[in-house]
Amino acid sequence: MSFLPRARSLSLGAVTLTAVLALTACGGGSEGSEPTASATPSPTKSTASASPTPTVVANQACKSAGVTQTVKQSATATPTPTRSAKGSTAKAKASPSSSPSTTKASPSATPTAQSTVYVCTENDNGKLVWMTEDDSTKIVAARQEKADKEAAEKKAAEEAAAAAEAAEQQRLADEAAAAAAAEAQRVADEQAAAAAAEAQRVADEQARQQYVAPPAPAAPAGPNVVHPGAFCSGGVGVSSTGKAMVCATAKDGRLRWMSAG
Repeated sequence: MSFLPRARSLSLGAVTLTAVLALTACGGGSEGSEPTASATPSPTKSTASASPTPTVVANQACKSAGVTQTVKQSATATPTPTRSAKGSTAKAKASPSSSPSTTKASPSATPTAQSTVYVCTENDNGKLVWMTEDDSTKIVAARQEKADKEAAEKKAAEEAAAAAEAAEQQRLADEAAAAAAAEAQRVADEQAAAAAAEAQRVADEQARQQYVAPPAPAAPAGPNVVHPGAFCSGGVGVSSTGKAMVCATAKDGRLRWMSAG
């Protein structure tokens, strides 16, 4: 069968290796020298543990604003290699061995856990989603700042409107007061004028009542009958025959009754 030559080859190799090791142990090397084994740093072999995949909650929908949740994830362990002292020489008798020895590094680092805090926060689209605590704090602060600014602007506008309304009310009140004062002055002037007119009327009435009219001249009893040519002092008259006569200067330069015609 085919496995017999292979088994013989393996047996022959083992016998040869045993003989070589026996010669080495008996001083088969250089005379007077002792077998030494120099320590050679062996490569570190370690297998890093796979990090668990963190739970993804960012931007996922949530129900209640302000609610928080903490997501923990383990960090990957970092192995620390173990090395033999550099340059040291260990003297020892060689022992038969079929394979060279190797130094294995044992992981000594302790895995550390990291936590991420997520807060249920309303995003810019008005939806409640999970955000990291930093992002939530920033967006809430920005919204608060915007709300404070809008409130301040609204308050300033309301105060300005109230001031304008107060100024308008004051203007109307001033106009009403001025109109009332003008009306009062007009009434006072009319009353003063009426009083003055009444006083004048009363004074005129009193003066009229106190006035005494002179007696009327007596009517002549009849025509003044005069004699033509007689001396006179003036006036007119009639002759006994009814001829109109006038007192005028005669030819002698004296006033005499003369015919008016």
